[in-house]
Amino acid sequence: MWGALCPIVFGERRWAQLSDAKQYEIRLAFNCAVNGILAPALVYPALTSTPPLNQNGLYATVFPRHEGSVLGCAASVGYLLYDLLAMLSNFTVSIKANGVVAYNLYIWHHALSIMFWPVAVLHNSFVFFVNWFVASEASSTFLAARGAMLSLGTINTPVGVAVQLGFVASFFMSRIYVMPNLIKSIYYADWGQVPAWQANIARCTVPLPFLLNIYWWMMILRSMYKVIFGKKRGGKGKKAA
Repeated sequence: MWGALCPIVFGERRWAQLSDAKQYEIRLAFNCAVNGILAPALVYPALTSTPPLNQNGLYATVFPRHEGSVLGCAASVGYLLYDLLAMLSNFTVSIKANGVVAYNLYIWHHALSIMFWPVAVLHNSFVFFVNWFVASEASSTFLAARGAMLSLGTINTPVGVAVQLGFVASFFMSRIYVMPNLIKSIYYADWGQVPAWQANIARCTVPLPFLLNIYWWMMILRSMYKVIFGKKRGGKGKKAA
């Protein structure tokens, strides 16, 4: 529905001038932004800083799930499935919009999340991590707005600057700041509570978002460095010439 409204919202003439990749980015921005608000809001009541401790001093891997875990997971998986199908069905345009590396990272991220998050919630195992992975989608709202504004050429405006700062802050708070507790919780997890197949899935998949978020954070810092210091360097070069 949002895609059909885009020519009306942005003007048919302006919309027609945008490339397929830019139109694709803007069409998907709305659902991405909604997911960044809805899924974290639903899962928020279920969030805890760490899982409960068992009598053996290890963090529980199995404990009764909160209703927010079910609702947040359902909302997030629903969006991820939609986005995955959109990327697969618009392969060429999606590659242009995201780049080959980011496209493949998104595909694997979405596919693994869709496959394993519901399994964890259904079995009440490792739900603590699913909760925080769902909550980390809070940065998606600013990410979607940033992508749309880049496509529209309005990112270098006061609103654009605010959106970019919001993205950096929300990414750090929802993905980087909470990471030490998540790492501690998986390192000291009570693996004996779950069957071997669930433990093996968790060992292979839970660390992946940590690595991905560190990668994205380094890319964000790199972009910030270029914005802050790139112009200064260019200016000095011109002056010296």
